[in-house]
Amino acid sequence: MRNLPIYLLTLMLSATVLAEEGVIRLTPDQAVRSGVVSAALSDLKGGGGIRLPAQVVVPPAQIEVIASPLSAMVSTMKVAYGETVRKGQSLVRLQGAQLLELQREFAQAQAQAGLAVENLRRDESLFADGIIAQGRLAATRAAERQAAMQLAEKRQALRMAGAAEPGTGAASMSGSAEIRAPFDGVILDAAAQPGQRVDAATPLFKLGRLTPLWLEIQATSAQAAGLSVGDAVSVPGCADTGRVALIAPHMQAASQSLLIRAELSRPEGCVKPFQYIQAVLMPSRQPGDRSWRIPVGALTRHQGKAWVFVETAGGYRPVDVKVMDEAPEGALVAAELDGSARLAVKGVATLKAIWLGLGAGESK
Repeated sequence: MRNLPIYLLTLMLSATVLAEEGVIRLTPDQAVRSGVVSAALSDLKGGGGIRLPAQVVVPPAQIEVIASPLSAMVSTMKVAYGETVRKGQSLVRLQGAQLLELQREFAQAQAQAGLAVENLRRDESLFADGIIAQGRLAATRAAERQAAMQLAEKRQALRMAGAAEPGTGAASMSGSAEIRAPFDGVILDAAAQPGQRVDAATPLFKLGRLTPLWLEIQATSAQAAGLSVGDAVSVPGCADTGRVALIAPHMQAASQSLLIRAELSRPEGCVKPFQYIQAVLMPSRQPGDRSWRIPVGALTRHQGKAWVFVETAGGYRPVDVKVMDEAPEGALVAAELDGSARLAVKGVATLKAIWLGLGAGESK
């Protein structure tokens, strides 16, 4: 304070008592000489978006883990991480003894089912001629139904394993299976390697649908105060806006931030899964329509609060505000102020020094 200009030091000493009463008394001439410049809130950009960090994630319901249906060896990997695949496209080829067993069991069940059909036809003919009793025909029908069910079971087991249905000849039993994509998507993870032996239920791929995508946004309680489900969310480079789908009711323990989840219904080409971005949230409701985008230089901080200096009759009055967003180009604040009010946008450091009575007792 010893290096302050004599004029400012004298002004601060004379205004200390008045500042303690809640108003910093300055004439227009004193304000000009002190470098204090005011601007009307109505001239400042009202409302505005809140810029917050976000990560692009794939909704869990759109991710499917594709696992090995049985113990086998990975013969061929036909796709890799990051590739786009179509429904029915072959992803990996497996080979193993269990596949041969499944094909053999299917062939046996197929033969048994064919024999059961022939037996049923014969017994129906014999019963019509009165040669056999109805009880024998009923037993034959039951055996045919059981053989058909067993064949259906073996066929489904082959399909789940990705193996082809063999014919009756042993030459058609290959012992290999093709695992195919169940839907159009992108390979999010490819865990297996050619030549690797895998057990049943060993994860091979994670396949995800990329429409829609989620944005997981981190916010403070103050930033989330004016937000609600359904608010618009824009992302640089994306033509379509997203919408807030969830505002978590509790804080995250590790980061002490609040999770806000937004959904991008058409994210094609503008964002990618797991990408970190800056999202701009546009609150549909402002707290009492009392929010403004003001210059960062208009803010000052004291006792853990943010303050602005509002012009009043004969001087300036400090008013505490809630900072909802702060960036180099401006800060979004909420406060109980009239839209016609004027606040100091320059010379704020001088007003703060007078307000706090700095310099008193240092007149040397």
